[in-house]
Amino acid sequence: MQKSGLQILFPYQRPYYRALAIGTLYAFIGAGASAFSPTLLGWAVDALNRGALPSELAWYAIGLMLLASIVALFRYLLRMLTGTIAAGISYQMSQDLFQRLLLFDRETRQRYGTGDLLSRSTSDFNYIWRFYSAGFQMFVHALFLLLVGAGLMALTSPRLAVMVVVMLAFSIAVQVRLGRRLRASFILVQQEIAKLAAFAQENLNAARMLSAYAQGGAVARTFRAANEEYVNRNLRFVLESGAISPLPSLVVRIAATVVVFVGGMSIIGGELTIGQYVQFIVYLGLLNNGAQQITGAYERLQQGSAAAVRIGEVLERWPKVTDPEHAPNVKLAGHIRLEGVGVWAADQERWALRNIDLDIPPGTTLGIVGPTGSGKSMLISLLGRIYDPTEGRITIDGYDLREIKLANLRNTVVYVPQESLLFSMPLRNNIALGIPYVPDPRIFQAMDQARLSKDMAQLPQGLDSIVGERGATLSGGQRQRTAIARALVRDPRVLLLDDALASVDMKTAAEILQELREVEGKRSRIIVTQRIATVVDADHIIVLDHGQIVERGSHEELLQLNGFYAEMYHREVEQAQEDTANGAA
Repeated sequence: MQKSGLQILFPYQRPYYRALAIGTLYAFIGAGASAFSPTLLGWAVDALNRGALPSELAWYAIGLMLLASIVALFRYLLRMLTGTIAAGISYQMSQDLFQRLLLFDRETRQRYGTGDLLSRSTSDFNYIWRFYSAGFQMFVHALFLLLVGAGLMALTSPRLAVMVVVMLAFSIAVQVRLGRRLRASFILVQQEIAKLAAFAQENLNAARMLSAYAQGGAVARTFRAANEEYVNRNLRFVLESGAISPLPSLVVRIAATVVVFVGGMSIIGGELTIGQYVQFIVYLGLLNNGAQQITGAYERLQQGSAAAVRIGEVLERWPKVTDPEHAPNVKLAGHIRLEGVGVWAADQERWALRNIDLDIPPGTTLGIVGPTGSGKSMLISLLGRIYDPTEGRITIDGYDLREIKLANLRNTVVYVPQESLLFSMPLRNNIALGIPYVPDPRIFQAMDQARLSKDMAQLPQGLDSIVGERGATLSGGQRQRTAIARALVRDPRVLLLDDALASVDMKTAAEILQELREVEGKRSRIIVTQRIATVVDADHIIVLDHGQIVERGSHEELLQLNGFYAEMYHREVEQAQEDTANGAA
């Protein structure tokens, strides 16, 4: 059962219960001073009718000024306090959300989409901030103002007080009932914002491709349609909110009519003084403000609650791949075994991998080839525990991967994907990502192994050169070599290369692979590739097709089989000869 927004927010409020209590006291003092002002004004009017001396009226004026100062002071203190609470709750929630996003597996991230997660991480927090910084103080101040004001009115004229309170209570009840619709309507608005963010993010990343295919106009029209849908949703929310907002003012005007008539009759009958009558009129203005503040606070509550539900939906979703409760603290050598491993792709209703058995001793170079969609990337992702197998098990040094802490495993087994993600920061920080105090000689060594050093002449500031967002200032090959250097600087026991040399020219790729083979120690290299030339020197090669191993052996053994691998190899050789001939021509 999905939690409500307030249930999600309660744990984050717990450290601030004392501050909330102090804020409630501030609101009570400020509201009490504000509510007592009309009473004091009524006394001053009655004193004036009795022919009071200027000195007596001066004391009334001083009293009104003192009450106004108290209201201003405690409203200020309340606003500062609620701002602190809002900052603390938003900060802790955003920290938890970001940590959870970092732990999410790829499947979970893809389910939401980057744009939707960005919307939940930004605009939704604005509404939680608004609720605590403004909504809470508005609500408690208005509530005490209504309660104290109604009590003081009752002391003056119970009959008029009952009439006014009944009408205001009816107004607030209707607002609460209608306000429940605002939450559902606001969630729809936030969903449309998420769609717009996702659309913008996706198309901005593909801006070069869209320009190349002259799709700018088509994308603009699609965005315009999505934007119109957001405007329509937002307009519907504004109309529903606007239907509720005038209600307090309408009720107060009706109450004012009642007070004018009934109060006037009471003055004629001698039951009410002119000062008390003025007091009631002023109270109506105060209570009108209080009722409007209740409406505004309730609207912010609905918005904050809806935003909390959207954030809570992510916070309550645990990643499929998690740390075990009790994991051994061991140093791993990197001997990997796969025993009857299979992965069921639920979205495609088929086995992505099935019956995979492998033994990869330390220091082994394993090549994985096969057609697109054969399960190569899925297999290598299992070794880094990006996914867990549906059946079978994977061990490293005899330990099931699911028994090892992720940090320990991923310091031992380092994964380099085909799409290298770099950050807009110096090259040095991109290579040493997540490792504090890496000396320059170690970084240069990793760059040499990845054949990145020869490109330093293109970077005028050397290691301090900013590579740009997603590595925009580097070529595709340079990005991949930077990602390989990032992996090598960690000196892993097992290096997983998921087509990580696809954008590197054949000569440089061969140099990198030769460098990796010459590294001392027992480092294993597992290489997924579309290029047969990349794995011809591997100790062992497997060929995947439809999620199963269809051939295995060394390069020479696979050629002798004259099967799938041999066909791929001969096709690649013919293509290389054709390219050479075309180049010579």
